[in-house]
Amino acid sequence: MSMDKKEYYIRMHSNLQYVKKNNCNGDYLCPICLNEYSEQDVKNVLTEEDVPQKSLGGNRIALTCRKCNSRCGSDIDIHLLNAITTREHRLFLPCSERKIRIEKDGQLLNANLQIDEDRTIKLLVDTKRNKPDTWIDFHNNILLPNEVVNVEDVPLKRNERRISAALLKNAYLLLFAKTGYTFLLDKYYDSLRKQILEPDVFHVPDRLWTMQNIPIPDGIYLTQDNRYRGFFVIYTLRLKLLYRVCVLIPTPNVPYLMAVKELEKIDSKSQVKVLRLPDLDYFNNMASIETLNQWCYGWSLKF
Repeated sequence: MSMDKKEYYIRMHSNLQYVKKNNCNGDYLCPICLNEYSEQDVKNVLTEEDVPQKSLGGNRIALTCRKCNSRCGSDIDIHLLNAITTREHRLFLPCSERKIRIEKDGQLLNANLQIDEDRTIKLLVDTKRNKPDTWIDFHNNILLPNEVVNVEDVPLKRNERRISAALLKNAYLLLFAKTGYTFLLDKYYDSLRKQILEPDVFHVPDRLWTMQNIPIPDGIYLTQDNRYRGFFVIYTLRLKLLYRVCVLIPTPNVPYLMAVKELEKIDSKSQVKVLRLPDLDYFNNMASIETLNQWCYGWSLKF
């Protein structure tokens, strides 16, 4: 679904004018790299960002620069998609198909594994993906009734650090789409932004997220515990199955390491208290912006 770029720009530009703190001269800042862009760039250069990525059911809710959009897609988003795809492959879900390799006596045959609605498994061989002699040998001598062969999924690249960065990026942009630059321009979040762009380096501690079953709707919630004070951003990833994700984005008062250590203590039996972020205008309403800032930089659990 396309977004209204003009309306989005007006809201974000107005918000940026209110919260500018660092001699920013641009009309818009890419929320990931914070590079400055003019109004003309916003219209013609910046790209609409799906959050989560489109392949996992996301919608276009933010504008990022072309470089960040492309870099995140190839460096981290693909790893998240591959991780979920690999998990679903192991479940042999009905109405699914994937690439496989069949190995026998040192020979390798490329094929597709198709699982029908009734869970019937079919082997589909595309002769164009294989050497003619290899396919003939498999057809005549190997793929015979009651023959045992080794079937392996074609490996998909996936890296835990990059998967974590993708989950973090989704939460950060969801929070940005709701609150704008109001507090996210704080240098405290530079480390988080670097983690998204440089996933293999430990800019912030790992595991600011959990995929445990969370019995509350998707949205942004204020934590009600100062040990991990911040925002729980809860969202759903959709492939064939649904996956609930909860990411903690701490406030500047809480060191990242402390937040992670406290988050690790939360298990399926923990009673976690949260308060849904009120649906206010955090872009142009001065009273709402001040209230949000007071919560971010204070210790009171009330909003």
